[in-house]
Amino acid sequence: MEPIEVKPPSRRDRTPSAPILLRRLAQADSELEVPIDVEVVTPPPADAPEGFRERLALALGTTDARLLDAAERGYKGTWPTVQAYLLERLALTMGPNFAEALAGREPDALLRTYCGDERLVWSIAVSDHQVMVFELPRESTRAAAIAARLYPDDPDLLV
Repeated sequence: MEPIEVKPPSRRDRTPSAPILLRRLAQADSELEVPIDVEVVTPPPADAPEGFRERLALALGTTDARLLDAAERGYKGTWPTVQAYLLERLALTMGPNFAEALAGREPDALLRTYCGDERLVWSIAVSDHQVMVFELPRESTRAAAIAARLYPDDPDLLV
């Protein structure tokens, strides 16, 4: 029996080592660079519920930063209902007796009494028992744009 001569595989037939493969992969990835715009934003209000900005963007149906920023500045907090917020505000401005007298009114009428032509008030549900309430002056151009998004059929409608 003759001895069998074993030759090492040629250099081209060998599998490259892991560092060489990683280097080749990294080179291919550099061709796929995508510019990313980074925007630094302030944190949401301290008492804002989780997902505050996402809920706001969904409710308004926009990602326009100026419009969302204006709406965020109008954030007043969370209440069980919009009516609870309105009664609290009316009690502060007109006295508790007047607010109690208005408590029996229909929610739409109560909202119109509080808002008049001066304010835009709207809410976004957080849960079955809590809403985020927003209030902006009606004279603001951002308030008009928000009203048009919230009430596309009738921008003057406050409810």
